[in-house]
Amino acid sequence: MYKELTKVQINSEDNVTLAIKISDNCVHNFILAKDVFAFILSKDVKNWKGPIHNKIWEVQKLKDKIKMFDQNYEFIYRFSQPEWEDIRQQFATALRKKKVA
Repeated sequence: MYKELTKVQINSEDNVTLAIKISDNCVHNFILAKDVFAFILSKDVKNWKGPIHNKIWEVQKLKDKIKMFDQNYEFIYRFSQPEWEDIRQQFATALRKKKVA
């Protein structure tokens, strides 16, 4: 059972997994290079577009939410500003745990 909306883990020194809860028993995992994930989470970056799992994904940071969607608009995730900040904090915590910050 998955309790949290998101979970960030560092799998190796180069890869990060962002797990997004779909239901109590299902998550959608996104595996990204650590430097790409850090870039996306940067407060200065407003838009990002790039490959994840052989699809082109886009992240748009809007005034009241963050949208993450694939090129076909088949999968769309929306995060509130507090939820996005929680992802940023999870990443920082994961970096400290791996001592790669």
